[in-house]
Formats: sequence, structure tokens, C-alpha cells
Amino acid sequence: MTDFQQDFDLGTTLRQLRRLLPQLQRLSSQTKRQALLALAEALLARSDLLLEANTLDLESCREQTVPEWILNGMKLTPERLQRAAQLLTHLAQQPDPIGRLEEGYRQDNGLFVGRYRVPLGLIALVYEIYPEFALNGIGMALKTGNGVITAGTGPIQKTHQAIVQLLAETAYEQGIPEGAIQSYSARTPFSAQDLTADAPEDSPLLPLLQQTRYLDLVIPCGRPGWVESLLRASKVPILTTHLGYGHIYLDRTAPWSLVKSVLLDHLAQYGSEGIPIYQPLTLWLLIHPDWGSAHLPQLIETLLAQGIDMQAAALILEQFPHLRPIGEGFDSTERPHLRLQPVADLTEAITWINKNGYHQSETILTDSQSAAQRFLQEVDAALIHINTSPLSAGRGAGIPTLGAFRDLSLGISTQRLHVRGPVNLEALTTVKVIAQGGW
Repeated sequence: MTDFQQDFDLGTTLRQLRRLLPQLQRLSSQTKRQALLALAEALLARSDLLLEANTLDLESCREQTVPEWILNGMKLTPERLQRAAQLLTHLAQQPDPIGRLEEGYRQDNGLFVGRYRVPLGLIALVYEIYPEFALNGIGMALKTGNGVITAGTGPIQKTHQAIVQLLAETAYEQGIPEGAIQSYSARTPFSAQDLTADAPEDSPLLPLLQQTRYLDLVIPCGRPGWVESLLRASKVPILTTHLGYGHIYLDRTAPWSLVKSVLLDHLAQYGSEGIPIYQPLTLWLLIHPDWGSAHLPQLIETLLAQGIDMQAAALILEQFPHLRPIGEGFDSTERPHLRLQPVADLTEAITWINKNGYHQSETILTDSQSAAQRFLQEVDAALIHINTSPLSAGRGAGIPTLGAFRDLSLGISTQRLHVRGPVNLEALTTVKVIAQGGW
């Protein structure tokens, strides 16, 4: 384990990790598969250790009056550990991406040119609260033959250390090189104010973020402002992911049955075991006036019955004065918050999204193929949902990712280079271009 106050030790640890990379790349698919299955078994067999450490962290946070919705994001339960074990088991069964030859072709002179898939190298996983981010990330790094160092920066240090120690010891017993999984303690002592402020300039994470000689990539999980502050401070490339909000455009003739199944039924499933969220998960509903004329009263009535907090633009408030105006005054809860915004048409919806969105995930509900095609082409976002829900029905890997992609993803990258969209196994790899002549 590495203490954040000892920069020399950090450099030594990273240098030793770097030296292990050739061994990690040579690991057989069978060895990695068996190791992942063993990790899954260890999570269940030694869950008492993780739950005990997590309980101590939670008790410490309650003494500092950390909000309940944040405590739920930090919380480990037997059910959540079982879900994490299932994901590791599922990961073990996936095809090994390393060593795959792809996009090959033979030139007229007989020279074969192709791309050979290899590990990315040494990855740092940095997170604020969600302990499953470390569980899932370590498993994905192992599957792709990468070295990994994790940093839990929030109030769950005991949980973080217990997770890394258990997985590192179990992996070593299954033939993974000793020291391939490391931990970086990045926050002592903890203050409840750390969960509302962005990373300060003197953050203990800074020594890790300066390690350009050893680290290849940093993957963060946290509030948008916190991630942005890391991006500004880091000299190591950061795979920028965003939590927060997205837009759902209700097109002119979107069937009510579609809106109910894709939006309302998913919202109804959020609860204490649903997706934990740092800040309010704010969904903007962009509403075509024709759709609003036909369905808006029914929509608002249903949302109120589900206990969903809503704010509305001025035009909607004129008809529904009991709603609150759009502003910053949402209380933090585990339930999503909706903002109802009328738009004149598809053109205005696209303009609104491109101006105000995080470029992460945007959704259209429509029965028009032409509207869906235009939305796909013109909206600037990493993920486009067409007549399917952007909401996950369960906690998944412990981070608010997106329904169909939640199982094997460390978040949604909004970047344009290296990877855009789900941070999946392939996102943790790179390629060598090979040119091969005759023997």
C-alpha cells in the first residue's frame, strides 16, 4: 500500500508496477478467467470483512452529518456485493480482447498489415464515493492485462483499503503477479465539506496526477465539478466521464405508451436500492407543444403520484402554477429531478441540447424515423438513445451509467479521442499496427 504523503514511495510503487506490465500482458486468458472467478468468490466468502470496514466508514460519516443520500452511495450491502460478484463472473466469461488481430489486409506485394490489440499499460482509478467503482475497475484492468492503482478520495478509506487488499491477495493466489493491484491513500483526514467542494489545489491526489513517467491513464468517478478540477490539475491523460443530467425530447407524436414504458416505468423503480447519485440526477424533458397539449396533464399527474420532484418553465407554470419554477433549489435526494421545458420543434430541441448538455447521453422518444435520424445526426453526445431508456433500473456497477451499457462500463466518456461512450474493456486497450512479410 502507498501512503499519499510519501511521494518517493509512490514513485517506487509505480516503477515496480511498470516493470510488471510485460508479465501482465503475457497472462493467458485462462489464468485471467480463473482469477476473476476467484475474485467473485472472495467477495462473497469474505463479505463480512468488507461490510465491517464499510460500517466503520459510515459511522464516521454520520458523526460528521454527511447527507443520507451520500451515505447510500457509499454503502455496501450483501445484495450489492452479490451483484458485484455477478459482474466479475460475467466479466470472466467475456472474450479476451488482448492478442486479438483485427482489421487485417494483404497488400498487392504480399505484405500483411493489421492491428494487434494490447493492454493500455498502467491505469489509475480515482473515485469519491462509490466502492463498486474500484471492484469493477480492478476486474476490468485484470481482464485487459493492465496494471492498476486505485485511489478512494472520500470518506470510505477503510472500505477502499479492505477491497484492494482482498482483491490483490486473491489475484496473487491465482497467478497474477504480486503487486499488480495497488492502492493510493488520497484523503486523510476526511471532512464532510470534501463532498460538496471540488478538489482543492493542494489535493493529496496531485502527486498521483503528475506521474507522467509511469501512468498511462486516469479514470475518475465523481461529481462533474470534481472531475473537471482533476482534468485541469492532471498532467496524465484523464478519461473524462460525467455524472449529472441529460435530456429527453418528447417529439410531436410520441405515443403515450412509449413514454410510459421508457420514462415513467423506469422512474418508478428508483428507490433505496436504485442508482445512488452524488448530486441530483436532473433530467430535462423537452416537450413539443403538440405532445404537451395531448399528454402534459397526464404526465404531471403521474410524476406527482410517483413522488418525483419537478420544476417547470414559465409557459408550463401558467397552466400548472403548483409546480416550482426552474432554478437551483432542488434538495439532494436519491430520486431523479425533472425539469419541464417546452420547445417549439425538433430544431429547437437539438439546439437546446447542444448548447446546454454535457454531451454524454441524450434521448428522443418518437414514432418518426426521419426525426430519429436527424436527432442521431445532429445531437452532439457520446450516446444517443432512440425510444429506449437512458435510466438504469438498478445500481449496476455502482455508478450512474446507462441501462444497456451498465454491466461492463466504468462510466460514459464524453471525449472525442481514445474512447467516446461506455468505458468498456476495449477502452482499456490500445493497438500495435503490424506489417508482416513472408517467412
